[in-house]
This record gives sequence, structure tokens and C-alpha cells, in this order.
Amino acid sequence: MVGESRREILGTSMITRKSQLTMPKKARDKFKFKEGDLVIFVEENGKLYLAKGTEY
Repeated sequence: MVGESRREILGTSMITRKSQLTMPKKARDKFKFKEGDLVIFVEENGKLYLAKGTEY
């Protein structure tokens, strides 16, 4: 259907004492993240999204 969105959970992560996150392997592999890639945190309508720096 046109306009239908699909949602898939690619994993979970907990924030460490130093406020760090580990990106789940399934998400890294699916979106081809590698060491040194820029990750952008985007807020839209009260929701948080992650994007690769080159795709924002």
C-alpha cells in the first residue's frame, strides 16, 4: 500500500554511566555503519531518530 510504514526493531541498548550507547549489530549491519561514521540524533515531533551523517 502507498504511504504504509513498516517498523522493525533492530535491537536494544542501555546507556552507560558515561552516557554511551552501543549500536546493536543488526542495525550496524543493515545500515552499513562502520567505525568512524558520524551518527546524527534527530528530534521530530517528539520522537528521536538516528541517521548516518552522510544521509542527513
